Amino acid sequence: MASLAVVIPVYQAEASLRPLSDELIPALSSLGVDWTVWFIDDGSTDGSWAEVERLVSDEPRYRGVRLIRNFGEHVAITAGLDRVEADYVVIMACDQQDDPSAIAAMLGAARGGADLVLVRRMQRRDAFVKRLLARLFYAFISLLFSIDYDYRVGNFRLLTRRAVEYFRKHRERMRNVNAIMALMGVRTAYVDVPHRARRHGRSSYTLMRSARMAASVVIGYSDIPLVVSGAIGIVLMAAAALWSIAVAIGLAGPASDVRIAIAAVAGVGGLILLNLGIVGAYLGRAAREAKERPMYFVGDTLNVEDGH
Repeated sequence: MASLAVVIPVYQAEASLRPLSDELIPALSSLGVDWTVWFIDDGSTDGSWAEVERLVSDEPRYRGVRLIRNFGEHVAITAGLDRVEADYVVIMACDQQDDPSAIAAMLGAARGGADLVLVRRMQRRDAFVKRLLARLFYAFISLLFSIDYDYRVGNFRLLTRRAVEYFRKHRERMRNVNAIMALMGVRTAYVDVPHRARRHGRSSYTLMRSARMAASVVIGYSDIPLVVSGAIGIVLMAAAALWSIAVAIGLAGPASDVRIAIAAVAGVGGLILLNLGIVGAYLGRAAREAKERPMYFVGDTLNVEDGH
């Protein structure tokens, strides 16, 4: 019999876990597979871990892993994927926006030959601003990676054992699960499901946190910012050379126009500082990766065998 594991990153989700469990058990039990569910607590400060303890005590197929602090959703997902040993692995959110009944269709697509099954959230129920930012972000990611990435796709997805093994080979500390899996290039299928509204609490992805994640993806997985800044520098150098020639032959009017000089100096100075900031971001990331510090630390586990 095939085996399936569900990895659920948990953060400040005390009120969502029990209702989610009530949906998960019948949905998974109808699949005809050996299943387990892994709750990865990403340093929650509410009662999430206590709720995970209660769930694990009630259901022997549940597992719990608690990280010692908040490392971020994508690291928490990685902590789960590092531990599961199953033929198929599903990643889903803990806020009940991902419908467990969709796992059957995802499993069918994987059995049809796909190593990665992505869920497209039809008629997204997020706020307008969040939908707009998601559309812009993924359009930019598609441009960076030369792929057609659908903004309706979130973290809800299924991987085969082979795809999980490929994913485990990517050990960068500053990571984005979606970007890594998009770059793996495995055979991909899609499942369309209605998107559900969040039933408890509010998203931890503020505008600032989303902006930091976007910057991390751009710097971590593309050198286009460096290329663009270099291109701008070349254009400004050419413009400065043409201006100097024009002044020298008297085509640009009096050469003592202080305002033009100040604007030119300010523009070039701003460009230099911008380039230094971009290069500094890349160097800082490279330095952090070179230190090879552990990506995360596990504090407690529940119903997990030694070595996992």
